[in-house]
Amino acid sequence: MRMVCITDLHGDPASLDRILSHAGPADVVLLGGDITSFGTPNAAEFLARQAMQHGAQVLAVAGNCDSAAIDARLADLGMSLFGRGVTLQGVGFYGVSAMPPWTGTMYELSEDEIGAALRAGRGQLAQPQLEVVLSHTPPRGTQLDRTRRGEHVGSLAVRQFVEQVQPALLLCGHIHEARGIDRLDATTIVNCGPAYEGYYAVADVDADVQVELVHVRACAGSGR
Repeated sequence: MRMVCITDLHGDPASLDRILSHAGPADVVLLGGDITSFGTPNAAEFLARQAMQHGAQVLAVAGNCDSAAIDARLADLGMSLFGRGVTLQGVGFYGVSAMPPWTGTMYELSEDEIGAALRAGRGQLAQPQLEVVLSHTPPRGTQLDRTRRGEHVGSLAVRQFVEQVQPALLLCGHIHEARGIDRLDATTIVNCGPAYEGYYAVADVDADVQVELVHVRACAGSGR
């Protein structure tokens, strides 16, 4: 299974089209939150349907710059992984939206709510061969949740869940400057980077997991 993983699009349809055209065919497109920048459900749906036009299954969670209303729209479209489990070609997908409490002015969930959503989604899987988690927020205390000031601001609940369950792959975003690949025990963790700047990731999942971080520039003739 080939997955194109896009996070932190922040409402940029031109970047989405550029990434999907550059990435080529995929079985699944994963939208990992901050689909909009405090936009409407209609704006999120527009971008999600744009991703569908490239012929792949689209699965998504919302980010802290989205909203609960956007999560509800993604669920109505059959794309949501927030507290929901989907099995495709033997791969189980589930996820969690938003971010842990911070300012109280964004889409935020308590750590208990984050953990509960992950457990609920996993509980809906139909005996997958391996598991893929889509979380807007990285797990706490990795290379992928470190801010420019050196602070770790990821989710404790996501980290605890990964340590306990050890899914094959966790895809996240949120901390734009912490793009990269890390590991927690048996789990490969990927911060895909900000899609509005042309960053994304490609994951090939078979008996194992292979991930490539990709950057497509706005100028013509650019490559990986």
